[in-house]
Amino acid sequence: MSTPKFRLVLAMTAASAIAFPASLQGPRMGVVFDSSARTLRPILGIPGAAIMGEPLKTSLDLRRVAISPQQDYALAAQGEHNQIAVLRFDRAPMTSTLVQGTHHGPDLMVFSPGGRVAAAHYRDGNRIQVLAGLPASPRIVDELYLSPGALPSALAVGDDNTVLAAVGSTVYWVTRSGDVPVLKGLGKVSAITVTTARLALVADAVAHQIHRLQNVTTGLETDVLAGPAQGIAAPVAVAISSDGRRAFVSNGKTGTVAILDLQGKTPARKIACGCKLTGLDRLDGDNLFRLSEPSNKPMWVLEANAKETRVVFVPADLARSSAK
Repeated sequence: MSTPKFRLVLAMTAASAIAFPASLQGPRMGVVFDSSARTLRPILGIPGAAIMGEPLKTSLDLRRVAISPQQDYALAAQGEHNQIAVLRFDRAPMTSTLVQGTHHGPDLMVFSPGGRVAAAHYRDGNRIQVLAGLPASPRIVDELYLSPGALPSALAVGDDNTVLAAVGSTVYWVTRSGDVPVLKGLGKVSAITVTTARLALVADAVAHQIHRLQNVTTGLETDVLAGPAQGIAAPVAVAISSDGRRAFVSNGKTGTVAILDLQGKTPARKIACGCKLTGLDRLDGDNLFRLSEPSNKPMWVLEANAKETRVVFVPADLARSSAK
């Protein structure tokens, strides 16, 4: 893993005032949002030897934050009106810029795997705004509407702006012309990931299955990629490796991560965490994922690079982390 210097100096910007008295140097694994404290915290160090840094001091009132899978910026709903702003971590001083035209108070914000496209869902009107040009030139490229009624249990957007949403037992391709069902008869959809319209994965937490959708917008093909026999047990999250060859599945029932070969050349394998898995959020590294939320307990991380696959933890008490 590379060890770039991690420097964040928060200062006054044209869009908003942010203050941070010191810089941070050394290797880092990324930044996480502590929702209970409404603060951003850096993860300092490398996998297996990392600590949680002190909260970044900011004058922004952070209500909801989604961090890019590239760990170079975040989208934040902030302030009295819950406006969406881009917070850039890849420069010093860090900048905060409002995204013009977005509605107030997004209930969910998700990123495409490449992190340059995002989708924001609003309960009000059951609408979705698609943002592109992130982070340098954020703009709204689509405003879509789900059919009135139930809210989505899962939402995903691809690098090509393809939007999928799960409502009830059906997954829909959401377009300007309306909702197009692409997968029906599911139990409960807990997660969706979309690279582009060419490939999407859907996690069914009731049937304990991972469905694969190919060519979503042209010549749709679907199959069951994995089920209980491959170690799928109440999945809570699914992600695809950076090279597109593997899929990772966080299993809420067993506390394990299933690793699937998308080319079908090797059997599925499992790695135990022994923790409560809540997601698969990318950190700054080669197939490095956060498995649990920051709290007063250790935070668990999956490292699945070319050399090894292991689960490590970042202690909440700032002690060094250890491999499990």
